[in-house]
Amino acid sequence: MKASSLRRSFLFALLVHVPSMVSGAVVIDNLAAGSQGFAASISGPSAVGFLGFPFANREIAFSFTSGPDLVRLTQFDFMVNITSNASPIQVMLSTGSGVPGGNDPVLVGSAAPASTSPTTQTLTIVPAGSVFLQPGTLYWVHLTVPTGSGNYSFNNSNAPMVDPSWSLGNTWSRSSSTGAWSEITSGPQARVRLTVVPEPSALLLGSCGLLLALRRRR
Repeated sequence: MKASSLRRSFLFALLVHVPSMVSGAVVIDNLAAGSQGFAASISGPSAVGFLGFPFANREIAFSFTSGPDLVRLTQFDFMVNITSNASPIQVMLSTGSGVPGGNDPVLVGSAAPASTSPTTQTLTIVPAGSVFLQPGTLYWVHLTVPTGSGNYSFNNSNAPMVDPSWSLGNTWSRSSSTGAWSEITSGPQARVRLTVVPEPSALLLGSCGLLLALRRRR
């Protein structure tokens, strides 16, 4: 086949293939039913617990390791039970070996239930900016309630669906913003869903490289 025909065939295949890649791929999904493990608490600075006792600044974090490609996070879904009020839950992303990471922090976004009913809800964050995930990197997702009296429990389950090139770590929690972190080991993995798309420049770079190679063969 002539190089010009190969280029035309390649461009046609690329145009057909790119829309399916850009539409997004779910790489981690633990929202389906499974055995419910220990639920960790997330709460705001003015939250109160049973009988009005202070229950402030509870935090959770969990880790995941990305796959072999540079991708962009397009949607983050997570499941919570609402104990009281509905203050926004903030989600931060960082790298690092410690909990919850802390290197190169990026704000993914915030989400709050529209109301306190139903008790169990799945919240969705679509990042306002570009949140890129580097290949083969350990990331930490850190969830807090920065303001208000919102009080939630964060669901965990033992039946995640994970892309073979990705991994999902256990959930960690702490009872205050200065307390020690504790790993949850009973049904430990976060009830979350991560949707990503390939980084367009990486796709185009590879495409241009192949086109140049075909051009040189003429």
